[in-house]
Amino acid sequence: MTVAVILGMLALIAAGVAVYLFFRSDMQAARGKLLAASHILSTACGPIEVAEEGDGPPVLVVHGTGGGYDQGLNFLRRSVGEGFHLIAISRFGYLRTPQPPDISSAAQAASIVCALDALGSSRVAVVGLSAGAHPAAQFALSHPERVVALALIVPALYSPPEPGAPPASGPPAFVTDYVLRSDFLVWLIARLAPGLLLQAAGVPPSVQPDLSPQLRRELVDGFFPASARHAGLANDIRNAVRGWPDLPIEQLGMPVLLVGAADDPYQSAPIVRYSSGRIPGARVVLLERGGHILVGHERRIQQEMRDFLTAHLAKK
Repeated sequence: MTVAVILGMLALIAAGVAVYLFFRSDMQAARGKLLAASHILSTACGPIEVAEEGDGPPVLVVHGTGGGYDQGLNFLRRSVGEGFHLIAISRFGYLRTPQPPDISSAAQAASIVCALDALGSSRVAVVGLSAGAHPAAQFALSHPERVVALALIVPALYSPPEPGAPPASGPPAFVTDYVLRSDFLVWLIARLAPGLLLQAAGVPPSVQPDLSPQLRRELVDGFFPASARHAGLANDIRNAVRGWPDLPIEQLGMPVLLVGAADDPYQSAPIVRYSSGRIPGARVVLLERGGHILVGHERRIQQEMRDFLTAHLAKK
């Protein structure tokens, strides 16, 4: 074995050790940050992870696919801001909320009731993000007396399939079962090809240049740790492929805000259009671009959200 080969092997080993240490440091930081910002509620529905922040009228967020309480709380910080009591839960199978045998939207809605009971909150405004919109709407339908107002942002709700449209399909099974549950593989993608994760989050390449450095980092780091989000993520992917069950949303009696974008790869625009025709008096905001994260419209969304919440929480 030549000296050059030995030196090459040593260099590879050193590089591998450096990558591993970098990965381990990032994972430890991610887990530490998540643990420090939340706590576990002991409820009639089992343990539920929750984070709270701020003072004022209560606003509960139900996060979307790939999230956890952190995704919901980050959205509320951007879109609602100060002057409210922000409450964010982790849905079934995300972070420290375990996944029970029944993972239906009805069961998730029941878990919201349990969480609010444990927190001592009787009535709240509810924000449903993406896949969190379905259990949020189910909660509002099942317990309207506890929902002051309902905001459904880029909602994953039922919408009739367009004629001739191909059936929905999720990622290949090996991606869902192996790649998306591997902390190391997801971390490696984040470091080598973050644009792929941004696209998975619903940010089209056309609007990725509009992302602020802070939001870009928040979205990419929001995939960590992948193993702690995988069970909930896999369930949401299955629901999306099957098609979200229809709900009698025309029975929603509280004020409703619907927000979507025409270039959202997850088709929030047709869902918002269809849902707005069924919900009496719904306030509708449809943007031309911005993708699933509504990139570039942070001020507009904050103004819409604060006006909507302030108007109706004042009547609580």
